[in-house]
Amino acid sequence: MGAWDYELARELRGLGRGAGRTEILEGTVVSVSPLTVSLFGGKVMAPPAPLQTLFCAQGFYRDADSGHLELESWKSGDRVCCCWMGKTVVVLGRLSEPDEALDVR
Repeated sequence: MGAWDYELARELRGLGRGAGRTEILEGTVVSVSPLTVSLFGGKVMAPPAPLQTLFCAQGFYRDADSGHLELESWKSGDRVCCCWMGKTVVVLGRLSEPDEALDVR
């Protein structure tokens, strides 16, 4: 883990502990090349706001032949969980529907 990972962990640990703390937000993927996320109904876009993602934030699917977990690809319209770290938007993960299960393909 790098310094950035530890800084994010400290921010997440402090959620809900007072004014000015990081908020968890829902965003939408609007473009995958480059990855672009819309927050607040398009009022904030990242980029141009700096954008970072956690490793494996896009999720996984299971390979039908081998049974191994494979990284999912981002798709336009994916709902994502984000937070602000300073002036940077950080994608924490892809949001799924309540009844959604891991894809097998």
